Amino acid sequence: MQVTHVVLLEFKPDVVPEVRENVASQVKALRESCIHPETGKPYILSMKAGVDVSIEGLHNGMSHAFVSVFENTADRDYFVNKDPAHIAVVQNVKEHLAKVQVVDFIDGKLI
Repeated sequence: MQVTHVVLLEFKPDVVPEVRENVASQVKALRESCIHPETGKPYILSMKAGVDVSIEGLHNGMSHAFVSVFENTADRDYFVNKDPAHIAVVQNVKEHLAKVQVVDFIDGKLI
């Protein structure tokens, strides 16, 4: 079953727009740079990314969202725990972030 991986970022207050854009670009580029160890091909099925444009005011400081879809939990687990491209991006950008929230879900599984 496919797994949707949602990541929300809150930047530290002193991070300038150019750095925010660079961080967002690095995260978005994971779609192409994460390579499956067995197939040698990108394995993130899809990724959407953007800055918050909600009118509700409920973002609680989160300004950027990234929504990735993986074929299964094994691919998601590899991405989170072992993918060298993902690990490198996390190391590169974490100093700019105040908070990160992650929610993973399987569509239709409500309980």
